[in-house]
Amino acid sequence: MGLRIFMILILLFGWAHEASSAGAILVDTDMTGNPVLWKDGIVHYSLESGEEARLGTLSNLEAAQLVRDLFDQWVNTSMNGVKVTNLQAIEGAGLGSVDVSNMNEHFSYCPPGDVCPGEESPFIVGGARKGVTPILFDNDGSMTDAVHGVGASRSILGFAGPRVVDRVDGVLTIIEGQAILNGRFIDGIKSNGDPEVSIDAFKGAIFHELGHLIGLDHTQVNLASANKYLQGDTSEKEAIPTMFPIFIDGEAQLTPHFDDKVAIASLYPSKDFSDGFCSLKGVVLQQDTVGLQGVNVVAKDLEDPLMQSTSFVSGAYYKGSSKDCKAHEGNFILKGLIPGRTYTLAIEAISSAFAGGSSIEPCDPPQKGFESKTLPGSFSCSSGAQVIETGTESTTTIVTTKKVSTSSSGSSSDGASGCSLIP
Repeated sequence: MGLRIFMILILLFGWAHEASSAGAILVDTDMTGNPVLWKDGIVHYSLESGEEARLGTLSNLEAAQLVRDLFDQWVNTSMNGVKVTNLQAIEGAGLGSVDVSNMNEHFSYCPPGDVCPGEESPFIVGGARKGVTPILFDNDGSMTDAVHGVGASRSILGFAGPRVVDRVDGVLTIIEGQAILNGRFIDGIKSNGDPEVSIDAFKGAIFHELGHLIGLDHTQVNLASANKYLQGDTSEKEAIPTMFPIFIDGEAQLTPHFDDKVAIASLYPSKDFSDGFCSLKGVVLQQDTVGLQGVNVVAKDLEDPLMQSTSFVSGAYYKGSSKDCKAHEGNFILKGLIPGRTYTLAIEAISSAFAGGSSIEPCDPPQKGFESKTLPGSFSCSSGAQVIETGTESTTTIVTTKKVSTSSSGSSSDGASGCSLIP
């Protein structure tokens, strides 16, 4: 089970940014094949504190409130007027002022150029296993440079994720996370060497990163809308999820998409979510024989396919090895479907641009060798908690064109890399 640093990057030559439904960022592949979550849905975190702990133009009090508000947005996710999450974010004692001189007391990482023994980076140097999830305010970018190399603070807005997992009563659980927010992007100075973003765009970036800290992976929903934006057509920016691997428009992605809401509720469901919404369950096969892992399965509302769509990557929850995406696991489950609504079901490949820190579990590089398609007919449910397995013209067993004898090339990437903007 690999653990990655997730970070937001920004291209300096333009305004394209980098930040299933978005599934779980971690899966217990050793024993259960289930998502790895915070125990009882409670995220415990601590903020850098004190007057010196500023974040760009924000005072410490303002920076702290920004983080609290973004946590609250995930915690209070609602759909159809009801709260759909059973999640809490509880703030602990302040950390005091932190800078590069004492960040090792709080943040765990492998310094650039060093060879770190033991657990894989970023779980080597620093203050892990103290029962604390530190969120640090990097006022001038120096802590970002310390973690990712000199100059990194000119392109990374923030990075976050789980850092310690352990078994609690036999269940693999997130014990600690960590995050650094780079205030250099909101310091009021805009130059070639010191880029600037709006405060709402910055919030959108950090909202994405806190999603990772809570346990969310990336998602690929409405890829065409993101491509339109990058080509200058911003008309569908609201259709791009917060947890999309490429951070397109921070202000738009500050508002969670339907897919983001389904993702967080699927991991930490409230009773209203479990009882009031439907699931669509099926399997993706490799030429009608064995399960095919790494296929993006997308359910789209027939009347509003851009804003009411959600996805799940086949075989995302599995046990054992998935090297080169060869595990014969093709199961998928799409939750959060609204009773009375009609959906189409499609499969697609994950973009080859989404690799390394921008990858979508469980395959890195992505699965390939099959054709994208939309299944005939439609799918719907009449009441909450119903599981859909048959539509008007087909079942949810999806047979792909990928030949059994064909294996995906490449190998899983190692180490910790960030959400890369560059395709």
